[in-house]
Amino acid sequence: MGGSASIYFFAGDFADVLRRHAEDLEQTYATHDECAKLFKGLLDAGVKLTIYSFVTPAAREERPLDGLRIVSLGARGYADSGLLQGAVANDGSDAIVAHFPNMELLRALIGTNCRSMAVLANSYNRRGPKAWLERWRVAKLLNNPRFELISNHCLPATNHLASFGVDRSKLIAWDVPHRFDPKDFEPKRLASGRSFKVAFAGAIRADKGVADLIRAAAQLKEEGLELKCSFAGSGEIEEMQALGHDLGVSDLLDFRGLVPNGDVFGLFRNADVVVVPSHKEYTEGFPLTMFEAIGSRTPIVCSDHPMFVPVLKDGVHAALFEGGDASAFADALRRVLTEADLYARLSANADLTWAALKGPADWRTMLTEWILRGRDSDWIERHMLVREQRASA
Repeated sequence: MGGSASIYFFAGDFADVLRRHAEDLEQTYATHDECAKLFKGLLDAGVKLTIYSFVTPAAREERPLDGLRIVSLGARGYADSGLLQGAVANDGSDAIVAHFPNMELLRALIGTNCRSMAVLANSYNRRGPKAWLERWRVAKLLNNPRFELISNHCLPATNHLASFGVDRSKLIAWDVPHRFDPKDFEPKRLASGRSFKVAFAGAIRADKGVADLIRAAAQLKEEGLELKCSFAGSGEIEEMQALGHDLGVSDLLDFRGLVPNGDVFGLFRNADVVVVPSHKEYTEGFPLTMFEAIGSRTPIVCSDHPMFVPVLKDGVHAALFEGGDASAFADALRRVLTEADLYARLSANADLTWAALKGPADWRTMLTEWILRGRDSDWIERHMLVREQRASA
């Protein structure tokens, strides 16, 4: 019990997260209530805790609770240099968690004498010599003995790390409790008509497939199939609105900006289709929005992203198409929205999809166990990737 720990997050206003949790208000991101519970649990265990947030509007320090220090570093983007190295150099914590795989952060931790752990939610799928070199560098850093554990979000993304050389004996997959479950809802059936609601949640950018959806909607409009597309998220909204205008589908696009997590689920539940069209090269882990889509029982149309295909089979769990191909995207949407049997099967099979994703370690318990008890925790040992895969073999 006791000691000190630091957790480095990519972004987030964690003082506001704690305020929202205390006042029982809706969080913007699904994981933020779990963050608040983690922080309070560690404080109750006597841990002196420091939370770093890298990309923030301004640099500041807050102390919202006894024993808790929240440091906003004020970086403008992922590539800002110097801030993380400086923070780690002045960080005297006993245990440090790098909650995003920034190279500067990982190198800085290797130079310390503290126990370290890396927690990711991404993948490395780009092709070419530069991409190969990036994977080699990531594996070399993560394999350093300074990192006792390496965790990625869900099993496909964790196995992906092992596929390019990260030591499998250090890997543990994580996930968080989900507020929604397909067992709580009746399967859906295809509505009659030629107008349908399509929902997307995530970063509004081309490599997340947003432009592909707009192009697919334009193609299907010419065929007399109308897709009313709702987008929850921030990013390149003006660029996507301009594309919609050029393609004559502006009236079908509704960009809602950031919305509370509960509203995202409502958007999915009320839609006819949920789309997750990430390009293969996008650094996707297994997005939390995919769980919300499965929980809603709304049929999913998604790309053949390397993190999706180990779990989602075409025609069984989702309708898959080649990522980045707007015409193939339109074909998949047309199939789901015109074939009643396929639509009903995808909705009914949400239970199978949900079951296939079970198994990763609970994120909050994993971090609590490692910070308080270290790599020798019996709970952690039971959830290591090698143990999980040996048990399922």
